[in-house]
Amino acid sequence: MKELLQMALFSADQAQRKAIRPDMAAIGLSPGQPKVLDYLSRRSNCMQKDIAAALDIEPATVSQLLANMEQAGLIRRAEPLQRRRAECVSITEKGMAAYEKWRGLCLGVEAVSLRGFTREERARFLDYLARMYENLTGRAME
Repeated sequence: MKELLQMALFSADQAQRKAIRPDMAAIGLSPGQPKVLDYLSRRSNCMQKDIAAALDIEPATVSQLLANMEQAGLIRRAEPLQRRRAECVSITEKGMAAYEKWRGLCLGVEAVSLRGFTREERARFLDYLARMYENLTGRAME
């Protein structure tokens, strides 16, 4: 059963990514960027190390993502006065607009993915996934 669950999760994830990626590219986002925009849409002036820790991404990967996102105008970095060596990262209006379009894409794919599920089944499914995440990471899913 363990192998079946792993393959089912992997296959469903791959199918959703395949459904989202073409439109994601049209918005101007590359893989990894929506996750960062989602985090920044709920917080302002974040430290790069905090983004990496919260999203379970290697610091070097976050650094590259942020460099590309800054160049695209999706985020901005500023040096806080209190910490000369640490940069604060925040989302720009362009980044927020791209994030909102991405969220719309996700909601559309989610509607197709969960077609035929009752409201109760959807809630239970999300609860199961959140519990799996907590079991694996020791942290609650945001």
